[in-house]
Amino acid sequence: MKNLFNGNIISLFIWTLLLVFPSFAYSENDYFKVLKVGEVLPNAALMRFQKPHFNLSDLKGRIKIISVVPQLNTPTCDEQTHRFSETNGGLDQYLDIITISTNSAKGQYEFSKKAKIKNIEFLSDAPNYEFGVKTGLLNKSFNYLKRTVLVVDKNNIIRYADFVPGGGLPDINKALKAAKQILSKSNL
Repeated sequence: MKNLFNGNIISLFIWTLLLVFPSFAYSENDYFKVLKVGEVLPNAALMRFQKPHFNLSDLKGRIKIISVVPQLNTPTCDEQTHRFSETNGGLDQYLDIITISTNSAKGQYEFSKKAKIKNIEFLSDAPNYEFGVKTGLLNKSFNYLKRTVLVVDKNNIIRYADFVPGGGLPDINKALKAAKQILSKSNL
C-alpha cells in the first residue's frame, strides 16, 4: 500500500512538472530570440501612476538599466529593486534605472513611497501586458513577467541581457559594470 501511495505521489509530481514548467519556460515569443544583445528593444506602452502612458521608444537618447521583476511585493523583487536603487555607485545620475513589473501603476507608486525609492522610474505592464507579450517575458499562466535585467544604449539597442531562470537575483554587479562600460564608450 505504501509503495502504491509513493508511486501516486511521484506520478502526480511528474505530471505537475510537465504541465507547469513549459509555461514557465516559454511564452508566445521566445525571449532568447526577441531580446538578443545587438537587437532593438521592442516598443511597448506602459503605465505610470497619475501620468500619461509611456512608450519604451520614448527612452531613446539615454542609456538605461531595465530591471524586470514579477511582483514588487515579494522579497526577491524587493531586494532586486533596492539594490539597483541603493548600490548603483552614482550611475543613476547619468542614466535611467527603470523597474518594470505587473503590479498596477498605483501599486508601484505605493511601493516606491513606502520603500523611499526616488531614483528609479517604475513602469507597469498591467493590465494589457504588452511589454511581456512583445518581449516574450510574460508568463501567461500567471500574468507576471520573468525576472530579467537589460542594459540598453541611447538608440534602444540591447547591450546586455541577464535572464534569471527560476528564483534568485540577477547578477546586479555585472549589469552595473555593463552599464558603466556603455556609459564610458558613449562619452568618448
